[in-house]
Amino acid sequence: MTRPIHTAAPSASPPPRGQGPGVECRPHPTRRVRYSAPLLALLLAAPLSAQVIPTGTPAADILLSQAIAEHRVFLTCSALDPLTHQQILTNWQKDTAAATAILQAHTVPQDAIAAFTTAADPAVLMPADDTPWAEVKGLCDTHPDWQKTYYEFNLTILELKLPGAFQ
Repeated sequence: MTRPIHTAAPSASPPPRGQGPGVECRPHPTRRVRYSAPLLALLLAAPLSAQVIPTGTPAADILLSQAIAEHRVFLTCSALDPLTHQQILTNWQKDTAAATAILQAHTVPQDAIAAFTTAADPAVLMPADDTPWAEVKGLCDTHPDWQKTYYEFNLTILELKLPGAFQ
């Protein structure tokens, strides 16, 4: 089930990209993205139960965390376009089901699998209903090419990449 995002206009526009106070992080070695403190709080606001418990294979842990972070953006930023959102949601659910089967096949502990499925739940990845529109827009503004990234499959597809993490 998806949650609606408030569509009221923000009371103040976020600062232009690359300006204003923020925390720098590097999600990709060739791109730099700045997150403001409230936006960073939004990204890190997942409940403690939604953390990925180590699988015993660091490469798998990295892939799982990376896919979850990417889909937080894809699901959030697509929410105002029902067709795109539904496609991303359906594909993510198929990918997480495949990832769960791969984890089970590699005898990953059940608590780690349960933690992954909780963290990957679309309801957990979407912002809370009371999240200010400016923060949601700020997240999407820091990823202006999210649609291109998604449609060019420049993302972590667990069904394809996760088996290699166990070799």
